[in-house]
Amino acid sequence: MQETYTVEQASQQALEWCKKHPAWKRICDIENTDSLYYTFSELPKREQNWWIDAYGEYSAESAWREFGRGKCKVPFGHITGKGEFYDDILKVPLHHNTMMVFKVGRKAI
Repeated sequence: MQETYTVEQASQQALEWCKKHPAWKRICDIENTDSLYYTFSELPKREQNWWIDAYGEYSAESAWREFGRGKCKVPFGHITGKGEFYDDILKVPLHHNTMMVFKVGRKAI
């Protein structure tokens, strides 16, 4: 039989994990998650130009927001209901619900 973990278990495990790693926060504890990702204006000019060439100057930013893959500015990962950290959602075992965590602070001294 396969191990399974609930969303509630993942949330609790992530809370405990963040207590041990004070520079990290659960996604549900971060007020403005939009600030974690690059905006169109923060993209390198080369990448902006690719979107402008493909969609035109006036719709490039809209197309990027809808179809582009927003890059995160900070390290992030996933804590499973078992309490394990994974840096890629594709590495998480099947049926292990997760809570996303982001490194948004400095380590406590």
